[in-house]
Amino acid sequence: MMNLLRRIASLPVIRRVVLHPTARRRIATVLALRFLRAALLTETPLRFVVAELVTSRGKIRSWPLRAGGTVTLMHRRDLEAFHELMVADEYEPPPALLERLKEPSRILDVGGNIGMFARWAHHRWPTAQIVSFEPDPENLLVFRVGMEAEVPIELVEAAAMTRSGHAVLTAGSGAGRQVEFTEHSQHGSMPAVDIFEHLEGADFVKMDIEGGEWPILADPRLAELKHVTWVIEFHRVGAPTLPAADAARSLFEAAGFQVGHESLNHWGHGTLWAWKD
Repeated sequence: MMNLLRRIASLPVIRRVVLHPTARRRIATVLALRFLRAALLTETPLRFVVAELVTSRGKIRSWPLRAGGTVTLMHRRDLEAFHELMVADEYEPPPALLERLKEPSRILDVGGNIGMFARWAHHRWPTAQIVSFEPDPENLLVFRVGMEAEVPIELVEAAAMTRSGHAVLTAGSGAGRQVEFTEHSQHGSMPAVDIFEHLEGADFVKMDIEGGEWPILADPRLAELKHVTWVIEFHRVGAPTLPAADAARSLFEAAGFQVGHESLNHWGHGTLWAWKD
């Protein structure tokens, strides 16, 4: 159904209509309604819904959760991320891997976004050291607000890549922005770190970097890692071959990992788990 809607929306006449600013805002509001189940996870779901739809557009707010902890987000921008993580359980370990992830000591959050996964992981594994990498200034604004209540998370304000240097963000906003490596600092650039220099001793790695995963998965140093479990969100952008799920599986298997528990969505993206003893 989603693929059919995409084809319809690509027709010239329909495209002109749906790209009109007023139409885009109304469509975005309707689409956001399907994520409002996330409000039920907060201690004040009605207040959360009113804030999301009426009073807090573009504002950063923190909300206590019924299960403990808090969620911090920018309203009218981050609701989908909240839903995917805590309603759809995008990064909940599959039953077959629960024993492996019973008590991880070091967790790397590669592509920290607004800090939602890091705080979720801290609540689930409170004794684990959590290091999160995020370069996007818009996301970092939200991340820092959430960290005021969740101090044990180490935030590295840099792009995770296969070499150190600098990175620039592509056009766009929110979670879909990608980074490109550059040798030298320039206006608007930010630090880039070699993620392999931080992977030593990690038990669990979560990676969602909007297409930036492919150089990391293709790096020969991936094969040198031992006793680590990965969960990644793979993307069509930058994939060496399509479908992207097969490309991710092949790269992990070439590095000696077992791979499974794939979950695909309508856009050719999805999540995949990989582990090695």
